[in-house]
Amino acid sequence: MVQQLAQDLKAAFPDMKGFSRTNLLYMRAFAMAYPHLEFVQQAAGQLPWFHNCVILDKCKTLDLRETYMRAAFENGWSRSIFEH
Repeated sequence: MVQQLAQDLKAAFPDMKGFSRTNLLYMRAFAMAYPHLEFVQQAAGQLPWFHNCVILDKCKTLDLRETYMRAAFENGWSRSIFEH
């Protein structure tokens, strides 16, 4: 089902990127992990998408996610430093 949605989105918006099956699964996980719009705007929305994907993969609690989000933003961690 997600694969079909990815294909449909790519066909409907051929000039846009980011509609892979993997990204759609991350988008769903992101929406489920952060149901409060205010939190997304204040913390998660300040980081690049890849940083948020790493946080979703590695941090299982909201408190731990928020700690790493703040640290990454405040310290300007690059993708490679953040992933490490």
